[in-house]
Amino acid sequence: MTSIDYISSKLDERRRTLGMPLNELSRRANVSLSTVRRVLGGGHGARLEAVTAIGDALGVLCLNFDDARPPEKMRQLQAALKARKLVGMVQGTSALEGQAVSDQYKKLMIETTINELLCGPRSQLWASM
Repeated sequence: MTSIDYISSKLDERRRTLGMPLNELSRRANVSLSTVRRVLGGGHGARLEAVTAIGDALGVLCLNFDDARPPEKMRQLQAALKARKLVGMVQGTSALEGQAVSDQYKKLMIETTINELLCGPRSQLWASM
């Protein structure tokens, strides 16, 4: 196995472990979907910038798989970001209706949403809003 094949297989393994869809990886890495497929399919002809961007989007900084953030930690961070955004949207709508929620209830809503996101389908966690 060449080093290119190794990197490609490790990146694809990482993506699958995270449960991140190809189109979301493409968006996060700011590279085309065809580039993502090329990199994950063997990497031949891919530019280093694209490989690095994909690695960064998967939490593999500088393509160092030994020091990569644990997949569970990345999923938790994503769930927290998405939960805060969702609850913020709900709170904004509630405030418009004159029924704003307290900070304590908002915190509970965020925690509940994080748990629901982590228990649900992995692809939902990474889906754009």
